[in-house]
Amino acid sequence: MRIAAVPIAFAFLLLSCREPSSPVSTPTVDSAAIWRQVFIPPERCQPCHPDHYREWSISMHAYSVVDPMFHAMNEQGQQLTGGRLGQFCIACHSPAATLLGEAPTGIVRGELSPHSRGGVTCVTCHVATEQVPGHGIQRFRLDGVMSGSIIDPVPNDFHGSVYDPRFEQSDVCAGCHDVVNPRGFRVEQTFTEWKNSTYPVRNLTCQACHMKWTYEPAAAGGPIRKRHSHIMEGISVALTDFPGRDTLIPLIQHALNYALNVQWNIPQTAPRSQPLPISIMIFNQTVGHSIPSGTIFERQLWVEFIATNERGDTLYASGLLDPNGDLRTTGSEYVERGLLPPDTALVLFNGIAYRLGRPIDFFFDADAVVNRTIPPHEARYARYVLPTSVLQNASQLEVSVRILFRQFPPFVLRRFGHGSLVERLPIFTVESYRQQIQLTP
Repeated sequence: MRIAAVPIAFAFLLLSCREPSSPVSTPTVDSAAIWRQVFIPPERCQPCHPDHYREWSISMHAYSVVDPMFHAMNEQGQQLTGGRLGQFCIACHSPAATLLGEAPTGIVRGELSPHSRGGVTCVTCHVATEQVPGHGIQRFRLDGVMSGSIIDPVPNDFHGSVYDPRFEQSDVCAGCHDVVNPRGFRVEQTFTEWKNSTYPVRNLTCQACHMKWTYEPAAAGGPIRKRHSHIMEGISVALTDFPGRDTLIPLIQHALNYALNVQWNIPQTAPRSQPLPISIMIFNQTVGHSIPSGTIFERQLWVEFIATNERGDTLYASGLLDPNGDLRTTGSEYVERGLLPPDTALVLFNGIAYRLGRPIDFFFDADAVVNRTIPPHEARYARYVLPTSVLQNASQLEVSVRILFRQFPPFVLRRFGHGSLVERLPIFTVESYRQQIQLTP
């Protein structure tokens, strides 16, 4: 279980030692009632914090227990482990559901209380006091006081407010944005990637990119302040009719536009009589963690490379999709059935989870991970060699290259029974380039 219940101290009346025969009675305390008082539904925050609520309501934090892929993966994980998976997924997607015992081995959003169905809510972060990297939020305060990044909060009648410097640091994200699976293996490490980079010493936190500054009142009727946006955009977007999808997509595209620095080593002329080498350097320029990051077993960042002749005929290609929308590699039904050859030149950045030396679909059971991502301020290369047999059919080549990203491969959506969502899966163009090559004898 990734969130441990907080120890609660109660004051008991100690009877006099002169009356040893008197029975000791202790009050009966409903700990779930205490949690319900603390984990107020996010809708109760809306009247005073309408802008925060509006932003949060379209975020992936609000989507965390709406996401059909979360439900499908958790359900299958519970089935495969006979329920032993327990709260591994739920504890971060809805901490209140874990603490209130509303999802012992699974989670049905329609059956959750208002305290839990919001997923990662305002209270989840603002009453948390201890986030252990990879192990969720370990402790919460129970006095109704909300912590935040405002140094001089205005007193109000609804809750106490205190400044907590941790809200200006990445540590508040560490509990859920590193993940240690039940085998004790770290399978997600976005926080660790950031911590091991140069960004901490430059005081560039998670919030700097994912919770950008805005200037407006932090509460209705309050003074204008410099506060964080709570949209918290990353690289995931809702695949359902969840609100805010059309707002998030351009924000994600904007972030990806500045993520990489790419050098295109493509000559302007080349002899037709020799193989033509082409290389592309992909540098993680501005991302404070690896790219991709998080559940890298589902992410796909890849290079689409196409070379055509002057008549528009495709002479060489890699990174194209099969008729199902999958890359021609592991997971492609067309490749597995022998209907298309595998893309042996494919340059794909992602991760693969292993158990006892064999690749597996469920990272919660992994004991090893092959990480094929690009760490901060490091470069990886895509290299291609066009054979002379291709060059003989052209006097001029046009090389078109795109670096593309998506949060799921279509075969994963189909495998979990959500193939209908494939058409809502956006593919983002991170970089693109086009150049002509004049071929000489």
